[in-house]
Amino acid sequence: MIEGVRHAKTGRPVPTDLLDRAKKGEKVLLTPSRGTNATLIAFNPDNNLVYANTWNFPRTFEYTEAKFVLGGDYTAMRSSMAVPKGEPAGYHEAIDPLTGKVVWKTPMMEMPSSAGMLATAGGLLFTGELTGEVIALDQDTGRKIWQFKTGSSVNAPPITFTHKGKQYVAVLSGRGGSNAGRFVNNSVPAGGSVWLFTLKDD
Repeated sequence: MIEGVRHAKTGRPVPTDLLDRAKKGEKVLLTPSRGTNATLIAFNPDNNLVYANTWNFPRTFEYTEAKFVLGGDYTAMRSSMAVPKGEPAGYHEAIDPLTGKVVWKTPMMEMPSSAGMLATAGGLLFTGELTGEVIALDQDTGRKIWQFKTGSSVNAPPITFTHKGKQYVAVLSGRGGSNAGRFVNNSVPAGGSVWLFTLKDD
């Protein structure tokens, strides 16, 4: 229940009134419900934009009597979250990090993405979907221009490297983690594979 900024002098997170209200027993609504480091972002130094997969999941918090449960979560706190009716589950976004202005965003209607972003010098963004697709977006518009079905959830950020003068994009695929379990469960195979992509030779 803090602002997404840090104090200029101390570097500490800046609290909001939500924390005080929650401590007094009020049920509070926190939007967004995830931290800035929940999934990896990408930064393009050529246009000074940050690219991120964001979630549209407001979360309610309410203090309850503390009761220790081995392996339990949210001790002394009751919490729930859900996508607002008719709204996207999340977005692919381009953000100006100096102003916070959203330059563009494209909706993810069914479920959000837990994979990070990869920005390339060629103007492409690579990321993944919980339903198993690796996708490429146009950095200027957010338009999806390519996708490939891996067969399992993509939770990890793609990486890029060169070998013998040729550029490759690699990504891990395999259902795992709490988010894949929450959203796709057994509807997507467990999988477990590494995919490598490159352009065809002329």
